[in-house]
Amino acid sequence: MYNTVLGALPLCDNGMAFCNSDYHNDGRKTYFDNYGWGNTGPEWPLEAGVLPLVATDYRINTYFSDDEGVYVNWFIPSTLRWQQNGSQVALTQTGTYPLGDKITITLAMSHPLRFNLRLRIPAWADRALISLNGIGIAAPVRPGTFASLRQQWHPGDRIELDMPRKLTLKAVDSEHPELLALVYEPLVLFAVTTETPRFTREQLLSAERAGEESHEWYVKVAGRSVRFVPFWVIEYERYSTYLSVTT
Repeated sequence: MYNTVLGALPLCDNGMAFCNSDYHNDGRKTYFDNYGWGNTGPEWPLEAGVLPLVATDYRINTYFSDDEGVYVNWFIPSTLRWQQNGSQVALTQTGTYPLGDKITITLAMSHPLRFNLRLRIPAWADRALISLNGIGIAAPVRPGTFASLRQQWHPGDRIELDMPRKLTLKAVDSEHPELLALVYEPLVLFAVTTETPRFTREQLLSAERAGEESHEWYVKVAGRSVRFVPFWVIEYERYSTYLSVTT
């Protein structure tokens, strides 16, 4: 989602559509080129319908439910309304994730209700913390699972999920450990440059953020600073994803 779909170019009036994400060195965002025919080929290719279909997944995949309660699967500013044991409940998500580390969930209902609220803990979130109305709770919080919060909920209850992060490096595959992407989970950070220098691991991991919850990081190398941003920030600039890294 963050490293592909949200960075797609907009659909054109004539049906030209963003087809795929380019993760090569000196990559760029382009529209479907009719398999090499240029813009003179047939309009409204199959790709023109893919992104609208993806948008329907937001509602389908953000929340799940069962008789015991709800699952919060995606962290997206939104409101979910449902019936629990015959009573109306509303759950509202707010926050600046994925640029910020915290997600806030507020519950609204007419009277106290007991149900299970389960929050997805991403596999990379090894330091996640959950609090209720400002007080930390002792529920198990294990990466790669749903944290289960089963209790009596009250109108106005506020749950906060805090997922502190740090910069890491991810290899393109096991056979090329020297080709690395700079990652601020779950965001891949793309180097916006036409001439990508060779970095060291230390230089990449020392990237400086432009400000708290900013979408820009800068890596100093060879007397200059290279700008790194998430995929959705890029428009028509050239960029590189996997970088040749020296020891």
